[in-house]
This record gives sequence, C-alpha cells and structure tokens, in this order.
Amino acid sequence: MEEYEKNFDKVVDKTTDTLEKVGHGVNKLYIGCATVLANLFFAAFCLWGVFAAVVAYRLETTGVVTEGTVIALDESYNDGSVAYDPVVEFTVDGQTYTFESGNASSPPAYQVGERVSVIYDPNNPSVAQINKYSERWLFPILIIPSMLCGSIVLTFFMVRAWRRGDDVLPI
Repeated sequence: MEEYEKNFDKVVDKTTDTLEKVGHGVNKLYIGCATVLANLFFAAFCLWGVFAAVVAYRLETTGVVTEGTVIALDESYNDGSVAYDPVVEFTVDGQTYTFESGNASSPPAYQVGERVSVIYDPNNPSVAQINKYSERWLFPILIIPSMLCGSIVLTFFMVRAWRRGDDVLPI
C-alpha cells in the first residue's frame, strides 16, 4: 500500500508540474496575443492620423482657397455634453459642395451664417477643410504621437510581464 501511495504522489506531483507549465505557456501566449492585438489597434489609429496628415499636406501644397459659409452646426452628444461641428458650404465653378469639419467644440467655434476660408483639392473639390492650421493639423499632431507612445508603453510592460512569467490571467 505504501508503494501505491508513493507512486500516486509522484503522478500527482508530475501532473501538477505539467499543469503549471501549461498554465504559464497559456499565459505567455495570452500576453503575446494581447500585445499584438493592442498594437494593431494603436497602428490603425496611427494610420488614420497619417492619412489625415497626408490630406492636410496635400491641401496645404496644392489646394485652392475660396470662401464658404457655415450653414449648420451638427450636434453630437457624448457623456451628457454637447459638441458642435460646423457644416460648411462653398461653390466651385457653379457647383455647390458641403463638408462637415472634423473638429467639434463646445461652445461652438463658428456660428451659422459665418463666412470662413475654405481650402479644397482642385481635382476633387469634395475634399475640403476650413483653411485654419488647427482644423487641418490638430488631429494628426495629437493622434500620431499618442498612439506611438501608447504602443511603446504597452509593449514595454507586456514584454516585461512575459519575461518575468507574471500571471496576467488568474489560473
């Protein structure tokens, strides 16, 4: 009977060790997958910022400036507060174009009926922005560095946890 108990204890110890190794392996896999997915999220927003910067740069270098009118303030509600996004209308070669600015504010930065300077792509006038530095460059200047910093910080801590073998998942 004593031999049976010793063998049983050995089997239990090996099984426990194996389960711990599997648990740590699964945890490392989880850390790796979470790091990759989070960095893809950061990369997507960073690319969105790069796209906005490219559009702003093209408008700045090849765009044509004209005058437009704020025809409406589009309201957006977030966490109980209201932000106002100007809707601008302008005319090129007798055709009217309308666009919504991407920079909402509260209180509204513009008033309905206000005349604003508009810069547009002469090859595609539907690509237009209010001709103001902050309207064109605020989003790319904020989003690109913040997404890069977020990615670096997340990756640093996740690699650190992976190397240490820290349990991110409760096992």
